Amino acid sequence: WWHRVPHRQWPQQADRLSAIGPALPPLLHASRPLSEVHRLDLALFVVFEEVALRVSGALARRAPTQGTLTFAAQQTIDEAQHYESFLRRSDQSRALVDLPPGQVEDAILTPPLRRFIDHCYEVADGGTFLEGLTLTNLLLEGMAYPLYAYEERYWRPIDPHLAQLVRGAFVDETRHVTYGAHLVRTLLADDPAARGRIATLCQQARLALREVFHYYVRVFVRLFDVVARRHADLFADAEIAPGRRIADTPYADQVALIQSSIDREHARLLDAAGLTP
Repeated sequence: WWHRVPHRQWPQQADRLSAIGPALPPLLHASRPLSEVHRLDLALFVVFEEVALRVSGALARRAPTQGTLTFAAQQTIDEAQHYESFLRRSDQSRALVDLPPGQVEDAILTPPLRRFIDHCYEVADGGTFLEGLTLTNLLLEGMAYPLYAYEERYWRPIDPHLAQLVRGAFVDETRHVTYGAHLVRTLLADDPAARGRIATLCQQARLALREVFHYYVRVFVRLFDVVARRHADLFADAEIAPGRRIADTPYADQVALIQSSIDREHARLLDAAGLTP
């Protein structure tokens, strides 16, 4: 992993981004509703990637074994790349209306999300490696990464550069959550008391975070749907799921499809970690 990612995966991603080019699509300059959605979505990516970066960096200092140290260190590098890439694109998008740094991020950070992020930082700084890994990899990233495929399909016809950034992050996050689940199962294999404690932590945090994701899915899918229907010609072939077009799917069905994918993938992840009740 530590050899393959920087020597093979990253150069390939850089080549694809270079072929697309960094310029913002002209439509973002011409359509305020589309530019607003673009900016808000990027702000959310920036917030989530910053959390993952800060926590994975803290976990590297608390790693109990050489294997967990290697994992946390490589994830920190991955998240730093994601954070910088999304932040750069966000700065470009924000410049369309000359917003000061922080204004958009502050607008999307609801109190429940702020509380969960603060809890992640508290655990990462003062808790155990397992607790921090569970909150970040199995919960925050574990519930977010199923959304990436939808995000990539949505932005592909409008901003291929952003779609490629999302694709690259999705590849990394899939690896993070999969291997993170394996680590949790391995570290808890011979410690039933710790498994019970982590399972309880996971259940409590999952309930809180699930409501956060319900809110963001409803809000963003509504915005995405309105903009897609306003620019029906551009989004004519955009899909919410493979073989299912956004244009043919009512808003309520879109929300149900996305929420179902989050719940299904997250249940599979918890099962892989050995934390299913």
